[in-house]
Amino acid sequence: MNKLFSNFFLALLYFIQNTIEVTSSKSTKASSKDMQLQLNVDCSKIKYYFDKTVFEGYRKYVEKTLGIIQNKTFLKFEKEEKLIYGVGIIFYSNDKEDKVELSYGNKKPTKVNLTDSAYVNRDLLRFYIGYALGLIPEITRRDRDFAVKVFDDKILPSYKKYYDKNESYPDIYYSTDFDVSSAMVAKFYFGSKPGVPKPPAYATKFSPHYDLQIRDSEKFSFNDYKRLNSLYCKDQCKNKQECANYGYYGNSCDKCRCVFPFAGNDCKSLYRRPEECSKNITTIANSRKKLWKLKNVSKKCYYIIKSSDSSKKIKFSIKRLVVKKPGSCEILIKYRKDKGAEGISIRKDVKDFSLPALSNSVIVTYFSSDSNNELVIGYQEVSK
Repeated sequence: MNKLFSNFFLALLYFIQNTIEVTSSKSTKASSKDMQLQLNVDCSKIKYYFDKTVFEGYRKYVEKTLGIIQNKTFLKFEKEEKLIYGVGIIFYSNDKEDKVELSYGNKKPTKVNLTDSAYVNRDLLRFYIGYALGLIPEITRRDRDFAVKVFDDKILPSYKKYYDKNESYPDIYYSTDFDVSSAMVAKFYFGSKPGVPKPPAYATKFSPHYDLQIRDSEKFSFNDYKRLNSLYCKDQCKNKQECANYGYYGNSCDKCRCVFPFAGNDCKSLYRRPEECSKNITTIANSRKKLWKLKNVSKKCYYIIKSSDSSKKIKFSIKRLVVKKPGSCEILIKYRKDKGAEGISIRKDVKDFSLPALSNSVIVTYFSSDSNNELVIGYQEVSK
């Protein structure tokens, strides 16, 4: 009897170490950091297969998503006509629940089993495909608190795992900040309890600005692609010079992919601005509070504010933004250290709007189609 129990226990341990179910009631913290998906460890092609339960239309949605990833990264996908038994992804369809089984072994595939509603919902489909490839839900990051507040009592028990902080995620996440534009940011009502009206599972701390960005997000973010490359193809360009200013090598080692306003093969250059933008591109801040006003501009302009001491940070605020016509103006502010992460977007009148001092530089991008729009900002170098 003892021997039987021992064998059963060993088998159970092996199962836990090799497979994690997205729909399980508990998460294994060590798995996400200490274990690596076998899908593309050596940057080889990722095989995928469609079960007969998946409609042809759904297959096209999946393949379009995989194609987009392939164009922006070193990941390559290969469709199989026969069932996969080893490393790869199998897509299924069912009418009950969305379920993903991640395989960390080399003897079984990752299984993505989704409902019709998930296949036709592009946001959910991206989320589950990203998860199958090793991306973690963004709201499980431990640095989420500056941006969102999670309502634990409003979340269904089976969805808690999508919101519980994950203290042990892959090392590559340490080099990128929380990204509000990531495909791994679930929408507000994902997994929330029923009600009239249905309550949100979380709220942003910069409402309504982050709210609109999350609702409007329709693609994988710059950092999503960067993370995928780092997860499985980090050595692809190891003999090349590292990309500057948070850029990364996309699907070629000949040129970096850069985040605006950085440009060039190595992301060390800047996009040329229209002359109408006026003011210097870079402004050096000091301990004195300063203001500047931007008006009579109807172009896309950007400005970089840096601290005089790299160990200090920039305290930034919008003293006034006046938008004369709806949709005629947008300001994108990248105020955190990782400029690859999406900044905060503001599209309507605001006054005395302050952001936390989180890095030694701030990039302000100003989009305006009406010269009567007006922006007044404040900035200061601070020690904290």
